[in-house]
Amino acid sequence: MEGLFLVLIGGVLFSQSWYVLGMYSEGRSMGIFVGGMGLLALGTVVFAFDPVLLTGLKNGKTVADGAQVLGQITVMKTVIVVWALYAIGVAASGLWDFDERAIGFYSAFAAVATLVPFLFFVGELERVYGGMVWLSLSGATLILAMVAAVMFFYQALQFNGLRLLTGWSLLIGGIAIGGIGLAIVGFVGLN
Repeated sequence: MEGLFLVLIGGVLFSQSWYVLGMYSEGRSMGIFVGGMGLLALGTVVFAFDPVLLTGLKNGKTVADGAQVLGQITVMKTVIVVWALYAIGVAASGLWDFDERAIGFYSAFAAVATLVPFLFFVGELERVYGGMVWLSLSGATLILAMVAAVMFFYQALQFNGLRLLTGWSLLIGGIAIGGIGLAIVGFVGLN
């Protein structure tokens, strides 16, 4: 669940960066790509994919009880829903030429809604799972929170001087998030 979501959201951010940087001539192209990936990301929660990293096991031994694991999975699913809705909103804005300020204001919500899980993951996951799980999920949520904050300042507050910073933040953040997701998927393939 986590790896697939991160790959899809990385693709969303990458595609949106091309639009912000002016590589797409119109928003409809971006809207189609982002909408499809947003619906697939939402599908990781709706169709109840099993968690890959948040299993309560470390080296085959139980390290967390059921309540802890359920709490960790719920926090991760919240992040997935927030960012899947973000992708669907960006797609709707691109497809139907809605005002982009609404996406900017939702980005403020997404930044806060991702910063709280980042703080939870920093405090909880290293103690339970160790470095790899802690670093991958904490790093991914930190990057998502920073990208959402930059999007808020660019789109909601209309600081046009931030267009290049926002575009490059989306591009590099999307590549980093997708890379983390691919590493998680690869880790699962090895085990």
